[in-house]
Amino acid sequence: IPEREKHIYIKEKGEDTTQFLPSAHVETIPGSLSERGCSYCGAKLVIGGVLKDTIQLIHGPVGCAYDTWHTKRYPSDNGNFQLKYVWSSDMKEQHVVFGGEKLLKKAMLEAFAEFPDIKRMMVYTTCSTALIGDDIKPVVKEVEKELGDVDIFTVECPGFAGVSQSKGHHVFNMGWMTDKVGTYEPEITSPYTINVIGDYNIQGDTFVMEKYMEKMGIQIIAHFTGNGTYDSLRGMHRAQLNVTNCARSAGYIANELKKKYGIPRIDVDTWGFDYAKEGLRKIGAFFGIEDRA
Repeated sequence: IPEREKHIYIKEKGEDTTQFLPSAHVETIPGSLSERGCSYCGAKLVIGGVLKDTIQLIHGPVGCAYDTWHTKRYPSDNGNFQLKYVWSSDMKEQHVVFGGEKLLKKAMLEAFAEFPDIKRMMVYTTCSTALIGDDIKPVVKEVEKELGDVDIFTVECPGFAGVSQSKGHHVFNMGWMTDKVGTYEPEITSPYTINVIGDYNIQGDTFVMEKYMEKMGIQIIAHFTGNGTYDSLRGMHRAQLNVTNCARSAGYIANELKKKYGIPRIDVDTWGFDYAKEGLRKIGAFFGIEDRA
């Protein structure tokens, strides 16, 4: 594919690669495999797919589901439900021609039937379904009305929507803020409450953070999204402080929570002893519990 040539450079012996970096900040070509994640991948693989209690239904060809299945190290304390399963509408050529909305509804109902204890779902568009113009929100409303006790979030961010995964981060953050935050009231058990934002429990780092917060007497309202739950993220508006770890993927929602609910934001880095110590002291100083920190 000629358009891919700008992404490739063959290094000669003795050359410094920093002089010849291939082009990266360019839109993904639909249908072309890429070494980097696409915008859909930024929404599903990085953020939504980490939740431990949610069906992640990918509306598109099965290859888009494979791209995000078992490919990240984000464990959970419920047996790693989110790593074991992948859900896809499994779109074929006939659906590209005639439309895939009926297929999507069938897949959604089947998924809920297969997992009767799971009442939460996220539905993602992909390049194929966006290109043909499938309108997934009316389908989602139909399923919610038919089943009655489910809650579904739509993520309309196909792979070609931006030049990198970051577009997917942004779309997910802003969409969740608009559609879901404030629709659930969490139980408050501490005078000190925070949201942990931009931590995806890679290799279990969220578990470590939880232990520190417990010792300091701080309640984590929501994890965005390591070891997190769908409903806890709906209650993010009740935290007193947003503690942001990965600003690149989740700084958007921290800023929006500040704008809409007045929740202040502090940025921390919990990877490494010195950074973690500094972060805990920042949190302690905010609440006036430096001694506990």
